[in-house]
Amino acid sequence: MTLQEASQRFCISMESLQLYVENGLLAGTITENGISDYKEDDLRRAVQFRFLLKAGMDAGTLKRLIHLTETEGALAEQINLLRKCRYQLLEEIHGKQKCLDELDYYIHEMKRRKKEA
Repeated sequence: MTLQEASQRFCISMESLQLYVENGLLAGTITENGISDYKEDDLRRAVQFRFLLKAGMDAGTLKRLIHLTETEGALAEQINLLRKCRYQLLEEIHGKQKCLDELDYYIHEMKRRKKEA
């Protein structure tokens, strides 16, 4: 399957797929006519890449995770990498929640002052 076909089938932008190829996350084979061909299983993994990158995992950690999936007995380390990404995402959420709480308090105070005036 070509990248363009994969882009349409899996709803991943061409830019993302090309970025995965450039970073060594996605590799295809060159056909006789010089076109890169990608296996469906590899492209399904690209959907996971998109999710993990969106969740905040950096490309280096994603490369490490991919390497570990191909390594016997590395399940614990894979889980640790995914948990680290999860904890970072939670920290971002908590930070945003704090900002939201402060904004709500500011709105509340403005309404209170308006009533007093």
